[in-house]
Amino acid sequence: MSQESPLTRRETEILGLIAQGLSNDEIAQELTISPNTVKVHVRNIFDKMGVQSRTEASMEAVKRGWVVVPGLSIEKAEPPTSPWPPLEGAISPWRWLVFLILLILAGMFILWPPQQFYTTTNAPDFTTDASLPVAGVSPRIDTPRWFLLSPMPTARSRMAAALASDGWHLIGGENAQGDLNVHEIYTPAWDQWRTAPPRPVAARAAAAASLAEKIYVAGGCREATPLDRLDVFNLKTNTWQMAAPLPKPLCGAMFAVWDDALYLFGGWDGNDVQGQGYRFDPQTGSWAPATTMPEPRAFAGVAVTQDAIYLLGGHDGHAQRAEVWRYLPQEDRWESLPPMPVAASGLAVAADVGSIYVITGGEGQEAYPRERFDLTTQSWSTLEAPRRGPWHHAAAVVLGPNLHIVGGWGGDYLTIHEVYQTSHLIFLPAQQGSAHP
Repeated sequence: MSQESPLTRRETEILGLIAQGLSNDEIAQELTISPNTVKVHVRNIFDKMGVQSRTEASMEAVKRGWVVVPGLSIEKAEPPTSPWPPLEGAISPWRWLVFLILLILAGMFILWPPQQFYTTTNAPDFTTDASLPVAGVSPRIDTPRWFLLSPMPTARSRMAAALASDGWHLIGGENAQGDLNVHEIYTPAWDQWRTAPPRPVAARAAAAASLAEKIYVAGGCREATPLDRLDVFNLKTNTWQMAAPLPKPLCGAMFAVWDDALYLFGGWDGNDVQGQGYRFDPQTGSWAPATTMPEPRAFAGVAVTQDAIYLLGGHDGHAQRAEVWRYLPQEDRWESLPPMPVAASGLAVAADVGSIYVITGGEGQEAYPRERFDLTTQSWSTLEAPRRGPWHHAAAVVLGPNLHIVGGWGGDYLTIHEVYQTSHLIFLPAQQGSAHP
């Protein structure tokens, strides 16, 4: 007798097509719906059935009698009649080998560093890449001054990133499994990655900054809910602790360090994109207001120089923007600068002595920006780049003479680690209104 199904009629229909071996695109064509709608239904089916794969879902559906696939049936196993432990000679050597392998795998699972996953649901598209169709990563083009280094161990986008004395910290983010708490550190001297204690909460689109041997990770989204927590990772003790919560829950905010203080701007609060500014004093553990941004923004690029904090592009809740602003902490005021050649959010931004680099950004299948802003002349130039097509919500940092960019979304969640040699640059004229190659 079949078990009562918790699935809707549409989910049952899609489950039957999964059991027949159809892909999401084939199901969408069969039912005259979009692939994204199919993807959401498949995720709901997996959650309700407590399974992790299409094969497992198909087998369970047939076993429970929810779908019927011609030529496929699963017999219910009879209870064992032999005693346990089995008599000598009752199990063949190959069965013992299988048992040993399963035992080893179980031990590895128990000892593996814990990771939390949360599935993104009902979140606006500008806060997640989960709704994007997997179209495959565009091929790499051999380009002067660009080269590859060790890929990031975990494919992901929208991770928080901060450079500290022991390496470049990449924390949280999202991938096909949902929101992440993973914490990985890149050591440039050895071109190696290592795993560190995970953030206590899984979240994407958090903001991170490094100050006095500590990494501060602010807010982020867990599913469709912004967080107000400020988690602090102590490099000396290799542990996490919580600091004073943010003035309000924020996701996709911009975070920067200047003169022994932390500045937090903008972000999405669960309803609207914000423009407020805040200053956090690590000595007193308290937040104070800073001058509000000229306009509300989330998912903007951030760069810090000796005299200012720069915010570039971002999203206003309705569309991507190209404005560039400079915040002067000593005067607590904002200045407007020449806008980017193309509007974009989800930017990977980093600065050296004389330049700000904007590589990756945009939404969906848009080609990504690849720009350099000259701090002296306050003008934009376009860089050559090794990839075409989409690439956004990656992380960037300048280490010595090189600009490093890792992860992000580019037809799928990425582990790529591209490096650009920033010295002796050759620039192409910027095209106003377009950064498409």
